Amino acid sequence: MIAVVVAFIALLVLPARVLAADPSLMRLLVVPSAGQLSLVVEMSDETRRVSTQQTTATTLLVDAGPVASPLQRQVLNAPSGLSLLQQVAADEWINDEKEHLLRLRITMKRAAPNSVRVVGRRIYVDFMVPDVPMPGTTSRSVAGGSSLPTRKAAADLKANPPRTDVAAFRQTMNGAASQFERIQPFLLSATSTRTPNPAVLTAVGEAINELRLSLRAVRPPAAASSSSLQLLTSAVSTAAEAVSADFQGDRTAKARQSVAIFADAKAQLQ
Repeated sequence: MIAVVVAFIALLVLPARVLAADPSLMRLLVVPSAGQLSLVVEMSDETRRVSTQQTTATTLLVDAGPVASPLQRQVLNAPSGLSLLQQVAADEWINDEKEHLLRLRITMKRAAPNSVRVVGRRIYVDFMVPDVPMPGTTSRSVAGGSSLPTRKAAADLKANPPRTDVAAFRQTMNGAASQFERIQPFLLSATSTRTPNPAVLTAVGEAINELRLSLRAVRPPAAASSSSLQLLTSAVSTAAEAVSADFQGDRTAKARQSVAIFADAKAQLQ
């Protein structure tokens, strides 16, 4: 994994430009982490504004600026080892106010929830990658001769979830809370537009449902309060409703309701 990331970073490094009143694009980096992959846009100085537009399920436009011009168009292809990103095209864009903006056209190999954050002179485009384990989750390889759990085994686990002591219960809850906290930015981003992208809603929904299923197997010990589990389960269920294909209400309000319930659950875990 490290070799792949280094290769992509080397591919995306752009030549430094002469500093001007407006910032310039310095370089692009790819930074992976558990459950997430971030495209980092490093500028010569802070940008005044950043906007995004999801044009298709697998194409994202990111505009930042104003920037110093001119900006030479560059198309950067990701190596085959990266499972999500396919191509990043950096170009100059002139808006209606005649401002020169940096435009990144990010092409993905599959739909993935994403959100944008700005930290100083760096712009982070975060993508949720469900096939990478998130905090609080574990993954095991299937050894030769063994098999995945059957539906009956899963049903038995649901009917008779294992009991745990207080310390183990709190550890499990904190892991689940960390996982939901990582999903939150993608939940809010996916539900923030009037016409959400169905593929993005589905991707976020899958991550939420995985967490919801894992919470069903948690049973608090007699010595521990179940309120945190109830609140976290409610927050996750509300989030699942917000991204459901059948939901007809205000997705943004429903997502924010989920975040508020989660804040109460997190307070219980302190």
